[in-house]
This record gives sequence, structure tokens and C-alpha cells, in this order.
Amino acid sequence: MFIIYLFLFLSSAIIDSNGFAMAQKIKAIGGKGGKLWDDGANHDNIAKVYIRGDHEGIQYIKFDYVKDGQSLNGSVHGGSADGFTQTLEIDHLQYEQIVSVKGYYNRITGVMQALQFKTNLKTSEFIGYQKGIKFSLGVDGKIIVGFHGSALRNLRSLGAYLKTPPTKSELQGGITGGVYWDDGPNFDGVRKVYVTFTETHIRSMNIDYDQDGQVVTRSHGMKNGETQEFAVDFPNEYMTSVEGTYDHISEGNYLVLTSLTFKTSKGRISQTFGLVIGTKFVLESKGNVIVGFHGRDGGSFDAIGVYFSPMISS
Repeated sequence: MFIIYLFLFLSSAIIDSNGFAMAQKIKAIGGKGGKLWDDGANHDNIAKVYIRGDHEGIQYIKFDYVKDGQSLNGSVHGGSADGFTQTLEIDHLQYEQIVSVKGYYNRITGVMQALQFKTNLKTSEFIGYQKGIKFSLGVDGKIIVGFHGSALRNLRSLGAYLKTPPTKSELQGGITGGVYWDDGPNFDGVRKVYVTFTETHIRSMNIDYDQDGQVVTRSHGMKNGETQEFAVDFPNEYMTSVEGTYDHISEGNYLVLTSLTFKTSKGRISQTFGLVIGTKFVLESKGNVIVGFHGRDGGSFDAIGVYFSPMISS
């Protein structure tokens, strides 16, 4: 049995106009021939995999993708005849993501024989028959966001688009008070933040995100107090850091945020919102930018965390 693993020298990077590494294209592997197909890399995740096969191998493959929270029905790649159909559901709402694919193909006929998908939460059974040349698609620390390959009456080859997933920071501040909220990591960047605060603590924060050129606003907390804003020159500039403090306040002795300050990729620093008192924290990751927030809020703004996404240039 032959085993083939695809490494970085069989790949190429795809960079968007803002300097983000959209994806890394891994060369398709399998039999020769067939018509090339390419689902592209412009997806946030994969929602469902459909595979149809018979005793000769896999007839077709189809993927449903997720973009900006919406499910996108993919195209069928290959043919369809008598046989079996199996599906694999990806719980993308719980941030389940495909991290690798293993498979077999027939060296003589060139037809894909079996595929197995591994996510950050589970590993599927092999779909098809485990015979022929074995291969693996994937790189540690990356997720698969798209596929390409070749097919005719059967699936002949399969390649993938990989990207480094956003990373989620721990919460800073009061981690038990208030109600937890999570804006998720699927925005392109931050355009503006609006912070409401009093003499003692932060009360609320509104965030204007960019999502495919459109402004999407998320609001958290109570707007009782003075509100100030800080704008980011997106897409020419990104938010890279959040600094702040948290302390107990006399109103119920709750642990809440007392101040917030934001920094950008151009070295700009916002005004300080609130009063710098208590325990200091910094949410920052070298080579990454902030693309989302999560936190806790009730009567006050209890805690804050961020999502970091890698950036090649700013």
C-alpha cells in the first residue's frame, strides 16, 4: 500500500487585497483525467458533505458551505448511477471545522475509492472502500474551507483550501457576572467602537464590524452614561489590541470593566474610555488583528474577550 501526504511545497498562498491570507491551496491528488472543478476558498466553513458511490468507487462529491452565517449549496462533482449516498453534517454553529481528509484512489482506473473526514470534534468512518493508494490532505493548525479537484463519471482527484482559523482569547474581567455573549469570528474587521461609561465603570459597547463591505452592528450592555467612539480606517487599518482594567465596584461589589483603550495596525491609540483603576489586562497577539468580540454584560460591562485572525501585511 502506498501512502501519499501533501505538504507545503505542493501548495500556494491566496492573499486578499487587505493582506489577509485567505487560504492556502493544496494540490489535488488522485487519478488523472476528468474535468477540473473548483469551489474556491471564499467560505467561512463547511456545513455538509455528500458522497455517492458504488463498487467501482466514489461517483460524486458535493459540499454545502457557510458564508457570513448563510448556507450555500455547492455543485455536484462527478456522475450519478446506482449506488449508495452518505452525508456528513458539520456543526458549524458550534464552530466545528474540517481539519483533514484521508482517502484512497485506484492507481489504474484513477477513481477515488474512499474518503474519511476529520473535524476538531470528531472523525467520520471511511465512506467507500479502503483499497488502493492512501493519501491525506491537511496541515496541522489549519482548517479546510474549500475543495477543488477533477471528476467525470466518477470523482478522480481531490484538493483543498486551508486557512489558519481565528483564535479566541480568554475573557478579562468578571467571568461570572452578567450574561455571556459572543459575536463570533466571521467578520473581516472592526470599523468603529462606541463605549458608554460612568465615573466608575464601563456600561456598554457597540461594535461596527465589516462583513463583505457592509456594516454589521452588535450592541452589548446598557447605555446609561457618557458615550464616545473610536473609528478605524478599515480596510486600510485594523484593530490590533484592547487594553483595559477591571475592579470591584461598590454597587453590589461586582467585578466589572473600569476602562478600555484600543490600538490599531497604524500605531494609533484611542482615547481611554472610563477610569484606569484596578487590574490591568492586554488582549493582543503578534501578527494578528481583531475580527470579533465576546464577553459578559448585565447592568454593567462585566468582561471582554476577542477573536484574533492572522494578517500577513497591514
